[in-house]
Amino acid sequence: MKINPPSAWHPAPVCAPVDIRWWLRHRDSLTRLLQAHSDHFRVEPVFQALAAACIDELAIMNLRWGVRALVREVYLHCDDVPVVFAHSVVKSAHLQGAWRGLGRLGNQSLGTMLFTNPLIQRTSFEYKQLKSHHPLFERACEQLSDRPMSLWARRSLFTLQDQPLLVTEVFLPAIRKLRAAE
Repeated sequence: MKINPPSAWHPAPVCAPVDIRWWLRHRDSLTRLLQAHSDHFRVEPVFQALAAACIDELAIMNLRWGVRALVREVYLHCDDVPVVFAHSVVKSAHLQGAWRGLGRLGNQSLGTMLFTNPLIQRTSFEYKQLKSHHPLFERACEQLSDRPMSLWARRSLFTLQDQPLLVTEVFLPAIRKLRAAE
């Protein structure tokens, strides 16, 4: 039996609570889903720069340690409450190619761009329960008044012209209230 290291991402959110699992497994545009569950949806950019990717992103993005990539982080708000922290990574060389418009998104949703281009392909999700030692957990918690013990996240690659873009979505505690309102 193979034991996954604690840093591993998994093909299924086996231990996720049922109400979070529903969000984690939804394959369509998360932006559209959140818009349907709120009166006012907005994207709040909090970071965008050439920076180091997280260590558990290097292999999936075929990046070497120390090589900078474009990292974009935003909070997705429903009715002025942050419900998702989104983190995307693309090789800097691909900003001149398939992903050239990524650096100018501002407060526009990346999801809108990804789900309106039929040439973009998406891989299967990987899931992880993030704990305090993971850098995305720390950044996702910056706007939370009550810090949870862990947060569930999913990630997948979007590919255009053989150039990958990694998108990780960290689901914040307030997402549970949206599901209840359905």
